[in-house]
Amino acid sequence: MAFAVQFLRRLSSSSECAELNGQGRSEIDAMLLDPGDWKERRLHELFNEISKINFTEIANGLGAEIETDAMKIRYIGKEIVVSPSGFNEDLNIMDKLLVLMYIKTSGSAALTGKWAAFRELKDGLIRSESFHEACEVSLARMFGKDPERFLNKLTGLGAQKTSGFSATHSLVIYTLPKVPFLVLLWAGDEEFGPDCKILFDSTVMEYIDVEALLYLGMALVRAMSG
Repeated sequence: MAFAVQFLRRLSSSSECAELNGQGRSEIDAMLLDPGDWKERRLHELFNEISKINFTEIANGLGAEIETDAMKIRYIGKEIVVSPSGFNEDLNIMDKLLVLMYIKTSGSAALTGKWAAFRELKDGLIRSESFHEACEVSLARMFGKDPERFLNKLTGLGAQKTSGFSATHSLVIYTLPKVPFLVLLWAGDEEFGPDCKILFDSTVMEYIDVEALLYLGMALVRAMSG
């Protein structure tokens, strides 16, 4: 982890990592030199991968619906239709990647209603601070600026109030059909500022890995900022 931090700060190079082979170093260096291209390449790869999947067999497990040869998925308040050849609307490329990764997992686990923090997930501890800063802190800041507008925006994206938590406001939003976010919000006072905590159903790793989950949280922040 210490090396990863040094590498992200450009204080170390990929050649210093003993765990990478030559191909791995080349791929990482290429992504860093041209970040736009790696996303396009990954998008192309994912379309190739999902073209081999029978949508009808996996749709129910993913909480999606079939439309002819395409799949309809609710994604952060939007109905997205995706086929092996493309999307029904122009989305941010990261949004496209997230939806395709969700399809690729072909998960089918039943939600448990048991909630877990990001750091408690498999490999989550490594990226938990990034998730906290990019997602929870950002949402807390937006909530603190205009609580009413924030709550209206969140419910407009499909979030529903829930109970049983000590937070000032507790809402569940399904970012993807089987990836609910439990958003816990605390109003600020004279001593402490507003706060936000996001929890996940214990089955979340059946549908998306922690790296994609970080970007999914960032996608929710983008949607709330719009």
